[in-house]
Amino acid sequence: MRKAEKGFTLVELIVVLMIMGLVSVLIFQRSDTVAYWKQQGVIRDLSETVKFLHHQAVADQNFYRLEIDFKKNAYRAGMISTESRSDDKLLELGQDVGNLSLELAAFLSPSMGKTHYMIAPPEYPSLFEWKPLLPEMSFTDVRTTRGVKDGTQGGKAYIHFSPRGFSEFAVIHLSLLNDAPLTILVNPFTGLTKIFKEHKDFEWTYGRKKGKK
Repeated sequence: MRKAEKGFTLVELIVVLMIMGLVSVLIFQRSDTVAYWKQQGVIRDLSETVKFLHHQAVADQNFYRLEIDFKKNAYRAGMISTESRSDDKLLELGQDVGNLSLELAAFLSPSMGKTHYMIAPPEYPSLFEWKPLLPEMSFTDVRTTRGVKDGTQGGKAYIHFSPRGFSEFAVIHLSLLNDAPLTILVNPFTGLTKIFKEHKDFEWTYGRKKGKK
């Protein structure tokens, strides 16, 4: 009597291949899901930082800044130094100017960013440390009333926060996993952010006369 030959039948091989394929799909989906939630955590941290700076500027009665570095693909926050003359003028405006639109005009002046610098907040020095995005994420561009800064230009973009209780209008565009676009809109009067899972652009129209472009 001949012994039964050992080995897999064609059906058994097909079943094994199907199982291996299913396991591979599940592993891929799991890794994709993990990356997604890590990405959401980074977005949440950035949004919470904006909100925190909005309120901390009021608490400290000082100007704060969020700095975004396109080359490093990272961001950090700090207090604006009051040692320079231009910063003293800004603080005077923040305390004495009653017209919000006038203060905004001075606060958002292009020359402001050329004459002062940031320092680590005494109470929150960790804010001054660079916080990088995930490798699959990147800052695309940042729009403020001073213009648009993007990654092709390199350099940095800034968003300012006033002790008067308003933030600089800003739109932050990011590229996420699989090149998915994301837009973060900063509300200048509340410091809250609104997130759009698409590329959307917004324009600052506060104080603009009707019919004027």
